[in-house]
Amino acid sequence: MPTDLPERPWQKLGADLFTLKDKSYLLLIDYFSRFVEIAQLSPTRSVNVIVHLKSMFACHWIPETLITDNGPQFSCQEMEQFAKEYCFEHVTSSPRYPQSNGEAERAVRTVKELLKKASHPYRALLAYRTTALANGYSPAQLLMGRRLRTTLPMLPEAMQPCVPDLQQVRHVERRMRQTKCFNARHRTRDLDKLLPGHSVWITDAKSQGTVTSVHQTPWSYVISGPHGAIRRNRSHLMPIPMSEIQTELELTQSNEKSIPKEAVSGPKAQHGVVRTRSGREVKKPERLKL
Repeated sequence: MPTDLPERPWQKLGADLFTLKDKSYLLLIDYFSRFVEIAQLSPTRSVNVIVHLKSMFACHWIPETLITDNGPQFSCQEMEQFAKEYCFEHVTSSPRYPQSNGEAERAVRTVKELLKKASHPYRALLAYRTTALANGYSPAQLLMGRRLRTTLPMLPEAMQPCVPDLQQVRHVERRMRQTKCFNARHRTRDLDKLLPGHSVWITDAKSQGTVTSVHQTPWSYVISGPHGAIRRNRSHLMPIPMSEIQTELELTQSNEKSIPKEAVSGPKAQHGVVRTRSGREVKKPERLKL
């Protein structure tokens, strides 16, 4: 699913933590301009993360949406109170599915490469902010409407504020082409939607569960299993097909007691079934006993 481009700069942000050379950093990226802000954390507690976020918000402005993962610094009561106090929506990605926060994950990779290679990290970060993107504008131009002064010679006329052409920025064809190439390379396919009551196999937890409800984020579900209620992306859930014994049992009980099929679960689905990592039932071969 391609990420929708926001209507204006600093409206939708992504945040993530990363470690480089035994030092922890907070990264913040704007979905519209790809402008990156980083701050060193010491220690990496939620209070320190919130302090740096407040400083970045005061430098630019308060966003409408902040997307993060489910790390302990973000999925805590302090962060929830901070979002309520500053009036922005805090959205967390699906657990163990970093693609949901792919913008921040890709920005972390880019910043790590810059900091590893550069002898002057701040000048390297300035060079990234002033380098033109595929749409012809730099992150600084898209965010602030002006070019930033660097060590390279620049005409005074080029430093005058100028509003970018939003039609060129919102070039849909490029994003659709990237989506098509990604789907072809990874052989993606549309998965069926799950409804509450469906039995599924949780691939990362290697256990069976039941869909409880549909989460508000796209393709995310709340599953009840042996470890309690957990949240997983649709790619981690494999629907368990009903065996012939379960079907016959449900049809019999449905005719006798008029109970819907979804309310009945066969005993074979709960006891004595061994499944592979993909959720398929393991059937032992029948051998001749001579």
